[in-house]
Amino acid sequence: MRGYVTPGARDALRKLGSDSERGDADHRHPGQSLEGAAPVLGLYYRALSGRNAAIVPYGNKDDPQQYPDTHTTIRLPDRIARFPQNSANFAWYKVALTHRASHYEGGSFAFVFEREAAHFARLRPRLADVPRFEHESDLETFFRLFAQRELAIELFTLCEDLRLDEWAKRRYAGLRSAFERVQRACLLERPDVALLRPRDALAEYMVRVTLGAATPPPLPALLHEPARQMPIVLLPLRDAQATVEDSAEAALRAYCVLVRLPNLEADYGPATDVDLSVAPAPFDWPTTWPEPERTRLEGDEVLATTVVPVSYRDRLGSRYTVYRGAGPLDQQAIYRFSDAARASASTPVAKTEVDDDDRPQPPPEPMEHDHHDHFGADPEHHQSGELHSHEVSSFVYPEWDHVKGAYRRNWCLVRETRIDPAPSTRYFDETLQAYGALVPEIRRQIERLTREGLRKVHRVPHGDELDLDAAIEALVDQRAGRSPSDQVYVSRQKLARDVTAAFLVDVSSSTAEQVDLAGPGAASALAQRARMLHGRNYRTILDLEKETVALMMTALERIGDTYGIYCFSGTGREDVKFMVMKDLDERLSDRVAARLDRIRPMHTTRMGPAIRHAARKLRAHEARTRLLVLISDGRPFDLDYGQEYGNNAEVEYAIRDTREALDEARMVGVKPFVLTVDPQGNDYLRTMCDGLDYEVLDDINQLPARLLTLYRGLTGG
Repeated sequence: MRGYVTPGARDALRKLGSDSERGDADHRHPGQSLEGAAPVLGLYYRALSGRNAAIVPYGNKDDPQQYPDTHTTIRLPDRIARFPQNSANFAWYKVALTHRASHYEGGSFAFVFEREAAHFARLRPRLADVPRFEHESDLETFFRLFAQRELAIELFTLCEDLRLDEWAKRRYAGLRSAFERVQRACLLERPDVALLRPRDALAEYMVRVTLGAATPPPLPALLHEPARQMPIVLLPLRDAQATVEDSAEAALRAYCVLVRLPNLEADYGPATDVDLSVAPAPFDWPTTWPEPERTRLEGDEVLATTVVPVSYRDRLGSRYTVYRGAGPLDQQAIYRFSDAARASASTPVAKTEVDDDDRPQPPPEPMEHDHHDHFGADPEHHQSGELHSHEVSSFVYPEWDHVKGAYRRNWCLVRETRIDPAPSTRYFDETLQAYGALVPEIRRQIERLTREGLRKVHRVPHGDELDLDAAIEALVDQRAGRSPSDQVYVSRQKLARDVTAAFLVDVSSSTAEQVDLAGPGAASALAQRARMLHGRNYRTILDLEKETVALMMTALERIGDTYGIYCFSGTGREDVKFMVMKDLDERLSDRVAARLDRIRPMHTTRMGPAIRHAARKLRAHEARTRLLVLISDGRPFDLDYGQEYGNNAEVEYAIRDTREALDEARMVGVKPFVLTVDPQGNDYLRTMCDGLDYEVLDDINQLPARLLTLYRGLTGG
């Protein structure tokens, strides 16, 4: 693609000092290295997006398309020497990261198929008319409308690039000049349209429009009418009211215009200026979607439309398929926590009419996921290499290998993030209202905790009640003619409750499983009233965990204990997710309460690093009682736990590492307690919590009330 740069553009780049080859050769202006700026850029990206991501370099001579970004990895050139001032080169990195952060803050992944666009009449069909796979995201459904999906993704990304760049310029007005400088430099790097095939040339004109080009380049007569359509399609995306649904409608129209053009090498006549003052003819937009699947012929890939990337922008890649909320249950977690996993236990399983070969089989080990590319193509490095933390909110921890009887140093990377609040506290408020019958009992428990936090002081001049012994003595003295004492009361003086607690909530994919509403606890009047809570006629494990958190926060605010609420999940040792709902130093506020609605089931259950990180937080708080409560729905498990020891080794490996992490917490003065709602919990908790406190809750519907009672006992109340 670099061969497309014209001599005139290269000369202009040299005048700006933006040609990377000149920057590499000119020692007076070596440019800005990513390595030197990475710590600051990491903080900058997190401040904009609220997310942690590893910022990884690729060489300036490499093709950036070989290094797609993921939700947790951002790849940028290892050095920028496009401008003579290093401040401008540093600003290039800022623009690139701002564009990436805008995908999340600006709503690229919040696309709703049924939601109308602000500036376009609807071409999309109604969702009821589109075949849809279970659990797929709305963006996946949208892209399945197209026979040429790769082209549709490219065009949608271009439309979003335009919308988000304009959105970022308005939101971060101080970066507007840097954005425009980078875009002007990118325009000078674009390929020569005269050398491109018709579709490629029109796609190139689209790219230039997104970079701020006012007029199209000279084009063959064949492309004049399509070129007049493009500003009408693209320019509404500059408006402040434009949404991701507008980008989808614009992409539909751009796709329709492009696919009607030929894309063969041929002589289409001389290139002439396009007169944009001429109104484009009405376009016959197709109304039948999805498109029928086209027949794929050998060699037809040479006809595919090529869009030359813009250097500071990222490619959407496959992120639209993996960024979702609750989503489907993780198949490997389902296998581990379901009857298929229990079938391998020592208890014999009775034969059924189903043939053994039809029973669920475990997926291959390890499962592929979009975080494995952190270590490049070297699998040995992934299996044996230490990890490193380059950001303020990422932490490395060891892992216990019970087979070798030793720790693996710097083996797990914990990425701490703060949960974004929902627009309102509706979920929190609805929970307290639905559990109204339980609130009086909670109040009594709190008052009991409060009373037990008081000590009686006898024989004081003022108090809450009479001290009977002192009063009798005073009466005797008075009748005996002696001066009676006025210290005849009992005063209740508050004992300082010195408790700090961290609640660690498992949000693995298996917490999306529905709760059995036919259980004994579910038959209570309370459970019946809560059945339709949050507008649904079913409950999930995570629902009950979140409702428990809401009630616990309300109770602990009354008691005055210091507490934190944290959620955890995992997708391999290099990406252990640790999400803060309420930190130990935070007070309960509307912003904190609104985070409850944003908690979603995620991936697997890597407990060890999460326990170590929570214990680290507790160690930083001086308190007489430091308590760590782990709430989970199943055994610890992650994709690469002990994978080198063969199939089925990961279960024992995970349990032993978790046990070691619990012991480490106890050794530093943290009291751990494990509460599981897994009915098979006793099978592994005997090993994992030998000598430690734990409980297996038979009926998950009892979770909210039971945890408060347990807390009272654990904190000495």
